[in-house]
Order: sequence, then C-alpha cells, then structure tokens
Amino acid sequence: MTTSSDDRRANTSRRHFLMGGAALTALATDTTAPAGAQTPAASAQPAPAAPQAQAPQPGQVSSPGPEGYRFLSAAEVETLTAMVNRLIPADDLGPGAVEAGVLTFIDRELGGQFGIAARWYTQGPWLDGTPGQGWQIAIVPAQMYRMSLFAIDRWCRGSRGKRFAELSAADQDEVLTLLEGGKVELGGISSAAFFQLLWQNTVEGYLSDPLYSGNRDMAAWRMIGFPGSNPVLTPMVDLNGNLPEIEPISIGA
Repeated sequence: MTTSSDDRRANTSRRHFLMGGAALTALATDTTAPAGAQTPAASAQPAPAAPQAQAPQPGQVSSPGPEGYRFLSAAEVETLTAMVNRLIPADDLGPGAVEAGVLTFIDRELGGQFGIAARWYTQGPWLDGTPGQGWQIAIVPAQMYRMSLFAIDRWCRGSRGKRFAELSAADQDEVLTLLEGGKVELGGISSAAFFQLLWQNTVEGYLSDPLYSGNRDMAAWRMIGFPGSNPVLTPMVDLNGNLPEIEPISIGA
C-alpha cells in the first residue's frame, strides 16, 4: 500500500482496501502504561485540540482520550496527527484515522508494553532478517517513534523550510512517499521501517476494538460490516457477498 498523491486521487481509496478485509486481523496489544513513560518536551506549547467529531485544521491536534496523552509530547502529537490524517483521510465512506481515535490508540500502545517491547526478545545480534522473522531492530517501538518523529521534522525544516504538520497536503504526501521508499535520513533509522510500523499501527487503531481507544464509536466496524463480539450472527447468513446490517459490539461493552 503506497502513499503517493496519485493513489489518493484515484477513485478507489484506502478505505476500499480496508473494506476488502485484508487488515481485519490487526488486533491491539496490552496498553498498560509503565510509570514514567511520558517524556514530553519541556519547552513544547500544547496546540489547540480539535473536537473529537472533526478532523484537525492546521495548527490543531486530535483530541486526546479521556485521560490525555500518556506518552506523546505536544510536538509529536501534532506531527503524528498530520501523518495519520493523510494515511486514512475522512471521506464519504466514513471517518478518517484522526476522527477514529488512532492518535490515542498509538499513544496508549507506545506508553504500554508494546512501546517497550516487554514481551519481545530484544537482545542481539541485530542482523537484517526476513519479514517473517519479526522485529530485527536494536531499539524498541517507543524509541523508534520518538527518534523518527524528531528526525522527520528536522528533515522537513531542512528540505522544505517547515515542520511536517505545516506543509501542504501535497507536500505531506510526497514526504510520506519518500519515507515509505526509505529515502529520508532519520539519523540511522530506516525511514521505510518507521513507515511500515506507522502504517501498521494506524490500521490497527482504525480497526481495533474500542476498548483499546481506537475505532471510536465502532464507526470503522459499521463501515465494513464487522460484528465485533456480537454473538448473534444470523443476519450474516445468505448474504451473497453483501455487507451485513448488524450492530457491532465491543468486548469492553
């Protein structure tokens, strides 16, 4: 899945990819935040938050969850908001990643066991592996996000004269395409590896059970006809390929 401007202009959007069911197996991991996980920049001034039902305008960030952001700093939230807003924008099919609460989902993931790779084997040697071998990087996901988001803004200032969140939508798409292709220097981190992680977490947050702070109001499930944990699946019999009209249920209900 690419992030080129031509792809976003095509009639078939990323939402159709999600509707195809290719990402329905994406599930959230434990989001219990360890003590001292949040390390916001001391000098960062918080940007105004957009209402939860609306995408942020330039200079705004997505609304935090009920408990605020646990890991991401104000500057990181602003950059990440702009990124996921381009990866899954809102359209006539349903809400975008921002409206669906993906920022809060990623924040909880990075502030919990996923962020510190608590259940992974993270000792060396760190060699180039195959995709089936899993994480082959010497730093944990929380470190990758923190270092990469800082490096991306630094690169954008140097090459575009502005931070990522301040760029036009077309320029943001161009930068995301460069990241995906591994063509941006992130201080020793593969920009392709960071993009892959970001895209994976964005899709996970968009389709996760709302228990994990993403998929706000189960809008993504309703859009693709996914029942969640609803035990009554009778309406799904003899659909002949049509989407079911069934009310999804969260496991946290």
